Amino acid sequence: MAEVYTLKIVYIDCDERIWREAQVSSNNTLASIGYMVLATFDTLAYHLFNISYNGTTFELPNEDFEIGEDECLFYVKFSQLKLKVDDKLGMLYDFGCEQCFDIEIVDIQPMPKGSGRAYPKITDGEGKGILDDTTADETLETIKETDKKGKSTHTYLTRYEDECLWDYRDFDLKYENIMLKGVIKRIAEGYEVFDEYM
Repeated sequence: MAEVYTLKIVYIDCDERIWREAQVSSNNTLASIGYMVLATFDTLAYHLFNISYNGTTFELPNEDFEIGEDECLFYVKFSQLKLKVDDKLGMLYDFGCEQCFDIEIVDIQPMPKGSGRAYPKITDGEGKGILDDTTADETLETIKETDKKGKSTHTYLTRYEDECLWDYRDFDLKYENIMLKGVIKRIAEGYEVFDEYM
């Protein structure tokens, strides 16, 4: 029987100012969990990422080195990890700038019959998202500057190539869930399309 995992996802080194609580299915692959993190934290999703648990790092397929299916994000399901409440995973996005996330299992429940399509979903959170190619320390400085001035003056380029004002206080849970699955789908296509040519 499928289960629902409740995750607390925290952007590391940013004083827990940017975080999410999410519910996912035990049938989700680690890749799809990664796509959800990239989507809900508003990344441009153009860097590699990996997820680590219990001494094993799960990677995206790469033409430069071969990885087995048991360590490939595309093939490993959440249920295969035999996770328990309080277990933690780590996610690293952008190997150059190193955007890091802690993913903690806070609850595991049987999935209500017929509700599989409801997941993933974001149930709580704080902070608009992260800034690509910007360290957590730099993001935290921008947050502190916004708090001090009472408004943000920082602009960023969205995934739609629009320049927008970035204000960490602009997190909207309802909007997040309306957009989440569509954004995840686009991110998945971006990471997986190259796999056809390998």
